Amino acid sequence: MRKRDPAGFTLVEVTLALTLLAVMLAMLFAGLRTAARAWDAGSARGDRADQVSLTATFLRRELASAFPWRFKDSTVMRLAFEGDAEGVRFVSMRPAHLGGGGLAFVSFLYERGSGRELGRVVMRRTLAAAAEADFGPLDGSKPFTVLEGVESVRFSYFGAENDAAAPAWADVWRFPQRLPTHVRLSATLDSMALPDMVVALRIAEEGGCIEANFQRNCVPRR
Repeated sequence: MRKRDPAGFTLVEVTLALTLLAVMLAMLFAGLRTAARAWDAGSARGDRADQVSLTATFLRRELASAFPWRFKDSTVMRLAFEGDAEGVRFVSMRPAHLGGGGLAFVSFLYERGSGRELGRVVMRRTLAAAAEADFGPLDGSKPFTVLEGVESVRFSYFGAENDAAAPAWADVWRFPQRLPTHVRLSATLDSMALPDMVVALRIAEEGGCIEANFQRNCVPRR
């Protein structure tokens, strides 16, 4: 009797098996790709959160170190503090350079992006010379980015013109003989509003005065 040939797979069966294998590999690849994207997105969010946290800590330390430094003018009393909705300039007690130095002129400014690009917050810092009468030296200092991807920023200031007036929040600080008691920063990153950061200034304007009147306002040097 003739031996029977061993049974094999038909072409249809092989094609079906290869198709099922291809589908399973595609599903596996898609799952791995999704997991990788989720990992990258989570890592990016974590890095972004760390960056925002570090920036907030840095801003808080600088603003809390604001000093009521007087511009050198014998005719008018003007403290070195200027603030509007998109930026603030002041004198910081922290050294201008790591190697030393005295008081420093500091500014934080929101720069809008061009087109669809988001804006950024930049900082300028330079040594505050004793004879300076304005913040002019800051204009020549090199800016560096503190925070990128910023959609909007708003600074506001809490205080009053004198002791008789009621303190209130304002987008512009208009009282050159007074310092605000608090500075608030509101920001939006990538369409996400961050919690407001409120910083209390540690030193009142008397710290930079030679003499003061009964309302605690500084007067020009005689």
